[in-house]
Parts: sequence; C-alpha cells; structure tokens
Amino acid sequence: MCYNLAAEQRIKALQEKYGVRIDYDHAYSTDFYQVSGFSHPKLPVLSQEHPKGFQLMQWGLIPSWTKDEEKAKEFSNMALNAKAETIFEKPMFRKSIISKRCILPVDGFYEWREIAKVKYPYYIFPKDGTLFSFGCIYDTWNNPETGEIINSFSIITTEANDVMAMIHNSKKRMPLILSDEGWQQWIDPKTTKEELQALLKPSANEILSYHTISKDISHRNQDTNYPEIQKEVLYPEVGHT
Repeated sequence: MCYNLAAEQRIKALQEKYGVRIDYDHAYSTDFYQVSGFSHPKLPVLSQEHPKGFQLMQWGLIPSWTKDEEKAKEFSNMALNAKAETIFEKPMFRKSIISKRCILPVDGFYEWREIAKVKYPYYIFPKDGTLFSFGCIYDTWNNPETGEIINSFSIITTEANDVMAMIHNSKKRMPLILSDEGWQQWIDPKTTKEELQALLKPSANEILSYHTISKDISHRNQDTNYPEIQKEVLYPEVGHT
C-alpha cells in the first residue's frame, strides 16, 4: 500500500520533467515533505482530460455515483489506493481506468519494514534525482448537499519488486511508478486496455534509492512535515546497503 509520500511540488522540476507550464499564482506553494493520504491533501496531477496543465485534486477517490457526504468520506478513505490486479473489475475504479487516468509527481514515498516484530521506516526516492510519476485514476463527484464539485484520485499499486518486497515485507506492495514513456502513454486517450495492462507492473529495482529514517514519522500526534524527516538514520539491527 502507499499511504505516505513526499510531494514538495517543485515548480521548476515539474515544468522541466513534464513539459508543462505552471502558473506561479496557482496554489502550489505548500511543500509536503511527508503527508498521509488519510488527511486527504490536494496535490497536483496531470490528467487525461487536461494534459497541458496540472490540477489540484484530493487524494482519496470519491466515485461520481456516491449518494451523500457520509459515503463520500467512507469511499475516500477506502480508495487511497487501487489494486492493479482488480482495477478493471471493481465498480469504484473500472470506468476511471478507461477514461480518467492521471499522473501524480512525487519526490518520494515512505514504507515500513518489519524485523523481529519491530517496524523501521524507510524513505524511497528516485535514484536519478528527479521525480517519480505515479500512475493514478480519478473521478469527479458533485456533492448533492452543497453543490461542491470534488475532483479526487487514487494511487494504483502493484505487486512489489525485489527492493520493495524487502522493505514493505508485510504486504509486499508498491505504487505504480511509470517511466517517462509510460506516463505519456498512461494519459493518452488512445491507449488501449491491453496497453494499459502492460503498464500495470512493478518498476525496475534499479530506479529506486532508499534508506531508513527516524521513527518519529510513526508518531501520529507529531508534526512530521519538515525536510529533516527524510534524513537517513541508521539502526544497528537493520542491515544497510
């Protein structure tokens, strides 16, 4: 699963990697060095419908057919992630995977490794120093009680590659990380179901860098949205490479 990530929203990096101009007056001023999906932040995505510019969408997909606010909150917590293996069949996701796909650029993400019943947090980030392109789906919900329109997304997860199976050794899952060619194909409306299925696979091990970090990140009542949370912290009981 992928419930914690870093999205520092570096405007220059976004423009250079995705070839998209971003209005500096837009609401991209918040740096998320660590953010939980359960807080439902609004993050910049590049969508199938708007491939020329980033939009802010809420993390935690709310299906368009949701009837009320209570169900919307429930769905939003349930749909932080969408499993690649069932995404074409699940009622919450099967329409979005066909016509509402998007890319979420992130600086890195966090997972926990369990050793002798103790969990050690890791920060995983691109080895080339750029950004990960997470493959996501989205939907638009019109709140019948307030009239508010909410665009929301879900991060797709796949089986873990060897690196992530070692780190996330309880669930052995990882986010869908697309290559530069892959993300362009992902948001192309002409991409077929068969081509999409070919993209729904673990990334290569070689693109990932990682290290252990402070256990402070696991304290729910502590603010962990600061740059130093990503700093390496070594533990004698954990083997390091």
